Order: sequence, then C-alpha cells, then structure tokens
Amino acid sequence: MKTYFLFFAWPYMAVALLLVGIIVRYLLTRTQLDGLRAELMDARTVFGGKRAWYISLLLLALGHGFVLLFPGFILSWNSSPVRLYLLEFSGFIIGLVALASFGKLLWRHTGRSNRSVLIEISDVVFLSLLFLGIASGLYLAVAYRWASSWGALILTPYIASLLRFNPTTQLAAEMPFVVRLHLFTTFAALAVLPLTRLGAFLVQGLHFFFERVARLTGAMGATAGERLRKYNPAAWLWPEED
Repeated sequence: MKTYFLFFAWPYMAVALLLVGIIVRYLLTRTQLDGLRAELMDARTVFGGKRAWYISLLLLALGHGFVLLFPGFILSWNSSPVRLYLLEFSGFIIGLVALASFGKLLWRHTGRSNRSVLIEISDVVFLSLLFLGIASGLYLAVAYRWASSWGALILTPYIASLLRFNPTTQLAAEMPFVVRLHLFTTFAALAVLPLTRLGAFLVQGLHFFFERVARLTGAMGATAGERLRKYNPAAWLWPEED
C-alpha cells in the first residue's frame, strides 16, 4: 500500500495539485495585475540569487532531463571510463555549487516575513524540499556511484511508465531509500509550488497564455466575419430590388 501510494498515486496527485493550484491562484488574482506585479518583485527578491545559483539549477535540470530523454546516449557516453568520470564529477561539482548558493538564499529568506502565514509556510516547505532534493542527489553521487548510468536504466523506464499512465512501481520500490526520497521530494516540491511566492511566475505565464489565446481567437473571429461579409451568398440569392 505504501509503495503503491508513493510511486503510483503520489506522482499523479502532485501534478494534479500543481495544475489545480495554478488555476485557482490565477482565478483569484487575474483581475489584480498590480498585486501580481508586486508578488513577482517579492519572489525575485526572496528567491533571486547570484548567477551561480541560476546556472547551477539550470544545469541540474538539463542534466536530469537529458538522462530521462536520451538514456541511450548517456549509456553510450558512459561506456568510456574517462567520459563517465567526467560526467559524474561535473554533476557533483554543479550540485555542490547549487547547495552552497541555496544556503545563501535560505539565510536571506529567514529575515523576511512580510507575506501571509500560508505563503511563508509554503515557502519554508518548498525550500526544505529543495534542500532535500539537492542534498540527496549529492549523497547519491557519493554513496551510489555512476548514478547517470543506473538512472538511465531504472529511472527513465519508471518516468516513461508514468507518462503512459501505467506506472511500473517495482522499479522505484527496489531502489535505495535515498533514491526514493529524491523522487518523492521532487514531486512534493511540484505540489507545493503554486502556494509559494514562485507561484506568481506560474500565474503570470498562465495569464500570458490565455491573453495570447484570446487575441488569436479574436483575430480569427474578425477575419472569419470579414470573409463572411465578403462572400455572403445572400447578396446573390436575394439581390436587392432597385
């Protein structure tokens, strides 16, 4: 039952909470653009950092995505010991930089409490999950070597099974505890994200998307109306009498 929830039900619940949270927050703030801009500035102040913070997070995300999307290439790359050591060492160094940058961000966050209790609690929970995710990833790199290879062999099929809506839970259940913790914290962070200050960026993205769709729909409607007036068959079916 525990395995079923963590690796079968929880990923879908986390994504559902992410989507519902974004939509609800958008509906609550879509008419308050000034308030949304203030939230965006607040989020940049709290979660913004040095260039190393952004670059390390981006590289970590790209690295994980590459392992999931191109497992064959990763295994081929790792067939050479030199390339394998280079990839593993690079990932570990990037993780260390991200963890050090995160420490500075967390220190700055402790001195701020100018938002609602819900936002503050959500920020703390999200930062805690982010710390667990980075720290567990670094521990994996040390305790369970060659994570890129076995990640391509085990984690990629598991994520692919989630996307097919037929999760292969035994793949995740047989992994070490720290690997399962890494997976759980990733999905948990997604579930909490809409409630944090960073959720304002998701709301802004959704607002921009709906705005573009509305403009495109309006333009298409205007074009269709113009064509209908131009090629209206009523003009020659029922011509006006002089």
